Amino acid sequence: MRSSFLEKVIERANRVTPEALQTQLTRLAEDKGFLETIFNTLQEGVAVVDDEGKLTYWNRAAGHLLALPDNAEAGGWSLQRSLRGVDWIALLQNHQVSSGSLEVDYPEARVLDYYLVPLQIGGRDGIFHAVIFHDVTKSRAETKQALETGQLEALTLLAAGVAHEIGNPLNSLHLHLQIMEKDLKGLKDSTAEKIKESLHVCQQEIRRLDGLITQFLRAMRPQPLQKTVEDPAKVLAEALEPLRVELEDRAIFLEKVVAKDVGTVPMDREQMKQAIYNILRNAMQASPEKGMICFTVKRESGFLVWACQDYGPGIQADDLPHLGKPFFTTRHGGTGLGLMIVQRIAREHGGSLQLESSVGKGTVVTLRIPLHERRVHLLEEGVIEEREKVL
Repeated sequence: MRSSFLEKVIERANRVTPEALQTQLTRLAEDKGFLETIFNTLQEGVAVVDDEGKLTYWNRAAGHLLALPDNAEAGGWSLQRSLRGVDWIALLQNHQVSSGSLEVDYPEARVLDYYLVPLQIGGRDGIFHAVIFHDVTKSRAETKQALETGQLEALTLLAAGVAHEIGNPLNSLHLHLQIMEKDLKGLKDSTAEKIKESLHVCQQEIRRLDGLITQFLRAMRPQPLQKTVEDPAKVLAEALEPLRVELEDRAIFLEKVVAKDVGTVPMDREQMKQAIYNILRNAMQASPEKGMICFTVKRESGFLVWACQDYGPGIQADDLPHLGKPFFTTRHGGTGLGLMIVQRIAREHGGSLQLESSVGKGTVVTLRIPLHERRVHLLEEGVIEEREKVL
């Protein structure tokens, strides 16, 4: 309707007074400004491009998603320059509606859904296209987290079943070994003493297996956090204790660097010990004999940071995104459960887990948890009533 109105104004321009023409042009300029304001408030990025992918118009959201500089000019910037990995020229020259997804790394890592539709713009030669971008990074992350949670729940049920099936024969073995021990008490010859020593070793191994099963189930089952204010240095020392003998046997040097200002931090002591144990255990398995591990504890931007660096063979870049998934491991005989448990503990503390690795140089695993509890202050009922009166 506007274009029709404008065409009529142009046709009658020689018969319209300058004052009336100026009034109509002012109205059109106001309408254009109003529509541009609305256009720029859209969260979806919207851009208009020609057959060569050159941008002729875009809104503020598109400029942000495409990382366009402030001085970018219409017709001087192309989709191919901002978004690689898609053959935009081929899509545009087909003059058909199309859609898809792509990942961008700049100015930040994002996942974008795009929708491409041809346009006929009056007064301009050629076919233009409208490209609509929708940022789905958050929804993809939520979907991934939901899948990981489902996998963890299924794995927990499987672990509980396996532990139950293993626990029953272990109990039976322990009972029969006790009976055999009683029967041997009356015998005094050297053969009986050797048998007693073997029984003692078997009992110790059964108790060790039973303890491992208990620890495994405790780690796998999502437990409600029991946060207390803890000294990170003490938590690290307790997590390290079960690994000390192996560190000494393999002559691995562990350097601990705890910042002086680390203070105390709210955390679930047992779960955090489990997370640190798993991180250190992985670092030890990646380290050669007489190798070195550096474990750092510090405060950084509102978080307590635990960083463990080994100097082992490192991890291939293609494998890094899969670490933490059930049963994916780069180590022969591994299960891939250790990092998955660490991820869960970090997430439940409101923190994060990050892995960086260089082949031939080693790996750094960084666990972050908030320094303080996030509390919501609720206003008292009387205060709310007074505020309502004021409003």
